Parts: sequence; structure tokens; C-alpha cells
Amino acid sequence: MALDMDYIDVAARIVEFRTKHPDGSLQPADLAEPFRVVDLGGQQYIAVIAAAYRTPDDTRPGIGMAYEAYPGKTNFTRGSELQNAETSAWGRAIVAALAADTKRGIASADEVRNRQAEREPVQWDPTEQAMLRDGWEAEIASAPDTEAIKAIGKKLLTAKQSRELSPATYDHLAKAGAARKAELNGANS
Repeated sequence: MALDMDYIDVAARIVEFRTKHPDGSLQPADLAEPFRVVDLGGQQYIAVIAAAYRTPDDTRPGIGMAYEAYPGKTNFTRGSELQNAETSAWGRAIVAALAADTKRGIASADEVRNRQAEREPVQWDPTEQAMLRDGWEAEIASAPDTEAIKAIGKKLLTAKQSRELSPATYDHLAKAGAARKAELNGANS
């Protein structure tokens, strides 16, 4: 996966920002809520809105927004979703404050790398998939009612979307969930 070597990354933008505005600061736009977890189309995201204050009394700071899927979809994002979103938001806020010039767009190098990784084919480990399948099958088999099956289904969908589960494992578990739901519905008739 090749990155644009002409791209000005966020670390370089921060250096440029501090050079131009030594009294400036990067902060959450809302100190009471530095980030939010939002649901968009059934997928959770961590959203960050950052402000680049050029001076302590800057009344019109640059504002930058970014979000990352939660849980992260790649090895680069999983476990560091908040940090990635925050760094991206800072980079965008610096550009919005006209304190750095990307000349090549607004996406951060991390964002470019992460989106490229999401498009790459995933090689699922068969042993890991078997272990996940067995664990989920046990949870499905012990589900006490259809509401529990519905909750498990949502978790499975999230695991599929985050690429934790392979499509084949997800399909197998979806069938197991449907069978357990039918079994529970038959028991309630």
C-alpha cells in the first residue's frame, strides 16, 4: 500500500502551527464533551470536534471534525479509534485555522492508510474463526429468549462489519441464530 509521500501529515502540521502560533493550543471544541460515540446506519463511530486556538483569546478558532469506526476495522485502528479520530480532527482544525497548508487535500495520512487497509482483502485465520464460531454458538444455544437472540444478532453484525468475523462464519452463526429463534418460538407456542 503506497502513501502519498508529498502529503503533509498531522505531526508536521502541529509543528507548523506551534511555530506560527506559539501561544496557540489544540483543544476539544466542547471541553465538557471531548468526544462522542454516535450511531450511523447501525455502525458505531467515535466522533471528535477539535479547535485550533491561535491565541488564548482566539474567538474564531479553526474547527476540525473527524470520526473513526468503533470498533476499528483494521489492525491500524482497532484499539486506538479515539486517538486516530482526535489526531485527524486536530489536523483538520489546523488547516481550518489557516495555520498549515496541505496543498493536497484535508485527509490525514493515517486516514488515507486506514481507508486503504479497509479495502485490502482480509485473510481470516481458520483457527481463530473456529474459536469465535464455537464461542458464539454456545452463546446462541444458551440464549433464553428471542430478545437475547436479537441482541446476539446485533453483536454478530458489528463483528462482521469490523471484519472480526469472516462472511462464512457470520453466515453460519446467522443460521444458528435463526434456528435457535425458531426453536424458542416453537417452545412459546
